[in-house]
Amino acid sequence: MILSELQIDEIRSHMLHQEEILKTKFKARNDNFVRIKVLHNEVEDWEAKGYFPQARTARKTTMVKPKEHSIQLEDDVWCMFYKLGFNKLNLDENLRVQWGPNKEDTQQLDVVAVGDEAIFVVECKSAASPQSRSFKNELNAMEQYMEGVSDALRQIYGKEKRVKFIFATRNFRFQEEGDDILRMRNAGIFHLNENAFSYVNNLIKSYKEAVIYQFHALMFKDELISTNSIIIPAMRGSMGGKKYYLFSVEPSTLLKIGFVLHRTRVNDSMAPTYQRLLVPSRLKGITKFIDNGGYFPNSIIINFCEPNEDLKIDFAPIKEKTDSNVEFGYLEIPNAYGIAHIIDGQHRIYGYANSQFKDKNTIPVVAFENMESEEQLKIFMEINENQKSVSPSLRLDLEEDLYWNSGRLDSRMKALRSSIIKALSASSNHILYNKISVGEDSSSLTFKPFDTALAHSGLIPKANQSQWIGDLDICIYNTNETDSDKAMKDSRKRITQFIDGVYAMLAENLTDENKQDFLFSNRATFAIITLIGSLHEFLIKCNVIQPTSSVHERLNAIRPYIEALAYGLNNISDEGKAAVKGSLGSGADSFWLHTYQDLVNRKYPDYCPEELVTFKETQDQGLQKKGQDSKAEIKELLRTVFFAKMNQVHGMSASKKLSDLKLACQVRIMNAHTDDEDFDVESEDWTDWIEVSEYKKKIEDNFSSPEFEEAFAIDLGGAFKSRKDKLAWMAKIEEPKGKKKSAITNAELSQLWIIRDHLAQFNVE
Repeated sequence: MILSELQIDEIRSHMLHQEEILKTKFKARNDNFVRIKVLHNEVEDWEAKGYFPQARTARKTTMVKPKEHSIQLEDDVWCMFYKLGFNKLNLDENLRVQWGPNKEDTQQLDVVAVGDEAIFVVECKSAASPQSRSFKNELNAMEQYMEGVSDALRQIYGKEKRVKFIFATRNFRFQEEGDDILRMRNAGIFHLNENAFSYVNNLIKSYKEAVIYQFHALMFKDELISTNSIIIPAMRGSMGGKKYYLFSVEPSTLLKIGFVLHRTRVNDSMAPTYQRLLVPSRLKGITKFIDNGGYFPNSIIINFCEPNEDLKIDFAPIKEKTDSNVEFGYLEIPNAYGIAHIIDGQHRIYGYANSQFKDKNTIPVVAFENMESEEQLKIFMEINENQKSVSPSLRLDLEEDLYWNSGRLDSRMKALRSSIIKALSASSNHILYNKISVGEDSSSLTFKPFDTALAHSGLIPKANQSQWIGDLDICIYNTNETDSDKAMKDSRKRITQFIDGVYAMLAENLTDENKQDFLFSNRATFAIITLIGSLHEFLIKCNVIQPTSSVHERLNAIRPYIEALAYGLNNISDEGKAAVKGSLGSGADSFWLHTYQDLVNRKYPDYCPEELVTFKETQDQGLQKKGQDSKAEIKELLRTVFFAKMNQVHGMSASKKLSDLKLACQVRIMNAHTDDEDFDVESEDWTDWIEVSEYKKKIEDNFSSPEFEEAFAIDLGGAFKSRKDKLAWMAKIEEPKGKKKSAITNAELSQLWIIRDHLAQFNVE
C-alpha cells in the first residue's frame, strides 16, 4: 500500500527529531510521576483525583501523581530507545499507521524508534501486579499488521531500513516454551520482558555510545546485514584438535558481526553463556589509548557460529607448497549480525567503537568454527582464571555449565548447587523469582550465600572426587542412580520445589517488615536454607518422612516448624532483633542460624541439634561467669605450682633460671606506666604479669623432670602421648590476643574443673 502525502504528514506530525524537544520529552517520560501546577485554591480538587502537593510557590502548587502502570511501561521503553541513541521517536500515544487497503486497517503504535539502520515498533502490555494470561489475540493482530506497518514506515524513513517488532510486557508471567513464546518466536517478534528490559539498560550503562552494536546483534541475531560477504586473507591451522583461522580485520567489521554471550537470563537460549558486562571506565580509557596511537598486539578470540546452511563461512586455500601444515587463502564470512561470538577481547573491540581508527586499524583475530558453547566457556575460564578477572559470583554461576557432566562427584555437586540457585530465581512461579543476582542480572540477594548454605544444608550429598561422604539418607538425591544427568535433574527439581515451598510458607506468615529483614536478606539466606536442611534431617531421623517421600509430604511435615519460626520472628523483642541484625563478621551466619533454630526449639523442644545446645550454653551468662572464674582460679594455681616446682627442681638457681622471664615482665610493667615518671617498677609483683604462653615455654624447658611432668601433664581425653598432647590444656586458659573472649560450653567448663582439681593437688600453700 502506498501512503498519501496527507498520511505521511500525519505520521510525521507524531514523530520527534529535534534534539532539544527530545530532551524535554525524555525528562518528562523519565519521571515516575505526572506533574502539574495549579492555583492554590485548586489543590483540594486535584487531591481528590489522586494527586498530592510537592512544592509551592507564591502563586501555584506543584501537584504530582504516580503514573499509571501502562503509561509507565510505555515511557520506560521510549526512554530506553532515547538512551540507546535513537534520534527519531514518537511524540505521544496517538501515532496511528494505516497498514492495509481498508479504512479500518489502521494501528495505534505505542513506541516507534527510528535509527540509522533500523526501525523498532513496540506494543506494550502491563499489569499492576504479577499475573498470567494469554496474548493470543494481541499477537495474532500484531502478525496481521506487521508487514503493512513496515512498508509504511519504510516509505517515510528509507526502504533499506529493517523493521523489528517488539512485544514489551511487565508483570505478566509466560510459560517457558508456552504458546505465546512460540508464537512470538515464529513471527520474529522480540519479547521485551522485565529481564530483557533490565539487560538492555545494563548494556546502556556499560557500553555507553557503543551499545548499539550489541543491541542490534541481540535484536537481529543471525539475520544478514548485507548479502555481500566479507572476504579477507587468512591462515588456517589446527591446535588441540580444533580448526582455527588467523586473520586481521577492521574493528568496525567485527563490531557489526560480533556478539557477546553475556551471562544473563535473556541469553539463556544460547547457554552456556559466560561473559561479563563491560566496565565503562575501562572502555573509555581504551578508546583514549587507541586514539593516542596505542595498540594491542594480542589477538581477539572469537567463534563463528553457523546457525544454518545460509550462514556458513568458507575458506578457499591458495595452493602453494610450504614447509608447514598451515594453509593460506581467503576466508569468506557471511555479513550477519551476531555470527561471531566474542570469547575474549570484548573491551578491546568495543574500545574502537568511538575511536577515529575503527575503520583504519586492523586487529589480529583467532577464530574457531562451530565450537560448542561448553568449549568456549572452558577457553574463557582458562584465559580469565590466569588473569584473576572472573568475579567469584560469576564463577559460581558458571559452575553448572562447567561441571554438570564432570567425572568428579564433588564437582557435579557444585554444578547442582549452581543449577538449583538459578532455578529458584528463574521461574516466575517461584517466590524468589528475579530476587537472586545471577551472572550479569543483579538483584537484592547475592549468589554466594545460597551456595554456602546449600553446601552446609545436607540436602545435597557431600562427596570427594570419587566417593559419597557422610549420611546419605538425609539428602534429596538418589546416590544409587547410575544415570548422573537423571539424578541431578531430579534432585534439582525436588530441592527447588522444597526450598520454594518453605520460603512461601514464611512469606505467608511473616509481617512485611520481617519479610525484608528475616526472609529476603543475604544474612537470612544462610539461616533459612541451613535450617531447612537441619529440620529435614530431624524429620527423617524421627521417621516422620522417608528419603523417598514426595515434596508435598516433606512440606506438610516441615510446616509446623516453619510456622513456629515465623511466630518467633514476628514476636522477637527489640533487643533480640537488634542483636541478630547487628551480628557481623565471620560468626554472623552461625548466629543467625542458631537464633532461628532456637525460635523453633521453643515451640518444639524435641528439635534440638547439637550445635543449638552449644549455642545456648554460650549465651548463658551464668555459665560464662563460672568459666571465667575457673580460668582465673587455674591461673593462680598455675603460678603457685610453677614456682614451687621451679624451687623444688632447681633450688637456689631457680631465680637465675627465671631472670629472663622477670626482665620481660618488668619491661611490660614499665611500658604500662610510661605516663608516671615517679613509678617504681619494684612496687609491682612481676609474677602477676606472666602470660600463659611464657609459663608453657618454661614448663616445656623443664618437662624432662618427673616433678614437672607429674604436675603439669593433664589428661583431658584424646591423645596423651607427646609433650604437646600433655600440655594442650594450657590453650584452654589462654585468651587470644586482640580477640574477644571465647564463649564457654558446659563440656569446656567440665574440662576447666578437671584442670583446676589436678593443679590443686600440688598447691603447697
